[in-house]
Amino acid sequence: MPVTLKLIVPASQCGSLIGKGGSKIKEIREITGASIQVASEMLPNSTERAVTLSGSADSITKSIYQICCVMLERRKIN
Repeated sequence: MPVTLKLIVPASQCGSLIGKGGSKIKEIREITGASIQVASEMLPNSTERAVTLSGSADSITKSIYQICCVMLERRKIN
């Protein structure tokens, strides 16, 4: 049974999450099997964007882990 989950991610992290030419998000989709959509617009009155994950519970869990890894890696660089 498919699950859909929305994450609220700082817009400043979205570039790292998407990657050059969409390479990182494509890699995460391939690793996890989940559908991942990053909103092109920020949420109203916010500096954050919605990331929608869809798929099996297992693929969603793996996606969240991968997204956290990308965000932590970016934090180390800054």
